[in-house]
Amino acid sequence: MSRRLELPPKVRDGLLIEMYRQADEMDWDLLGNTEKTSQYVRWIEDPQVGGVLLSYADERRVRVWIKDVAMKEYGRAQEGIGHYVQYAVRRFRGPEEIVRSVCEQGWALRPESVGEKPNHCYAMYEDLERYVCWGRPGSFRDLVWAALNKAIDMPVAPAAVVATRDGETISPSECERQALVTKHCGIELKHLHRALMPNPEYIG
Repeated sequence: MSRRLELPPKVRDGLLIEMYRQADEMDWDLLGNTEKTSQYVRWIEDPQVGGVLLSYADERRVRVWIKDVAMKEYGRAQEGIGHYVQYAVRRFRGPEEIVRSVCEQGWALRPESVGEKPNHCYAMYEDLERYVCWGRPGSFRDLVWAALNKAIDMPVAPAAVVATRDGETISPSECERQALVTKHCGIELKHLHRALMPNPEYIG
């Protein structure tokens, strides 16, 4: 079943602006799975969301679009990645902030190098290149695996940035354990607490 719905651009814009506004108000990233599932139901019942979408598809396809398209892109939009950035009310400062947090002065983000699964990019300094990946605390294993694969092939040690936001913390014991793991693997580790800021690209 295709997750894509043929929505007129203005309709899609209006839906995403409304959904992302609500998601920002409820701190979507900090909700548990049960709370998110309940919110999917509320969106289907919401005249401004489901009431519009049900004019273009049945409830099953609407549910898939809400979960696997709109809200799957929400986290990426907050990172400044993807095609839905303009709908996020607030966002983080982007990959440049990640690079500055872990690389010395003179290193810069390589243009067009940002990717995902996990979020990553390449930093450059003269003819040197460095792999940098980042994610929330729950993605630590994915970050280590991605960086470890790069550590084998690249002359400069890769970096993994575990990023938290307001309302999210890591215990000192967990930080210490992560540091031991990354040191053993030849990966530089950085713990970075970030703040959401008004999105300069927001169209709402």
